[in-house]
Amino acid sequence: MSERTALFFDLDRTLWDFERNSLETLKGLFVDFALAERGGGDFAAFNDVYQRENAQCWADYRQGKMKKEVLRSERFKRALKGYGVEDLELAEKLGWKYVERGPHQRHLIPGSLEVLEALRNRGHEIHILTNGFSEVQHIKVKNTGISEWIDQLLTSEELGHLKPARACFEAALECTGVRQEHAWMIGDDHEADVVGAHHAGWKTVFFSPDDQAEPDTPASARVGALQELLAVLP
Repeated sequence: MSERTALFFDLDRTLWDFERNSLETLKGLFVDFALAERGGGDFAAFNDVYQRENAQCWADYRQGKMKKEVLRSERFKRALKGYGVEDLELAEKLGWKYVERGPHQRHLIPGSLEVLEALRNRGHEIHILTNGFSEVQHIKVKNTGISEWIDQLLTSEELGHLKPARACFEAALECTGVRQEHAWMIGDDHEADVVGAHHAGWKTVFFSPDDQAEPDTPASARVGALQELLAVLP
């Protein structure tokens, strides 16, 4: 088993700029499918409904209440209904087009590649551990240049467990050959990345660019910018 320090990064909102990439994808779909002509407002109105419904669908998915295949179209079905459009066929098309286009967006959180390179030069193993869907996460990593600096991309689908389940972190160690005492998790989702990894016996860094308040966090450190990792990681 590896004796080197192993760093496991979350992907969305930690390295890959999910908000910016998602927004650009949604704007493109809004225009291409002429939603303004069918619904009750401009893009901001549609986006507000979509963000709310998408968050709820993902919460249901993480709790095992919704399957992946259902989530993809259901979030758009609910968003369209809230926007004033009821069209199941359109919801299906939007669901597939979003998954098709979104992963090809290339915006990263500032400092991502530079920090990964610096940490690699220190001799660390670097992995990604994500709850995102396997097929889209692999595209994101390849298209943005992240793949150059990581050893393995591990998705919850491939591991069979979602963060924050302890089994997810244990499966990640088994796949990588890393010892628990050498593992660090870096991520923006306090419950999934920090609390989950802590309960599995890992060291953790909470990435909180918005200075999210978590007074009882078990994190070893909290950073507001990725560059700060160079000062808190070994």
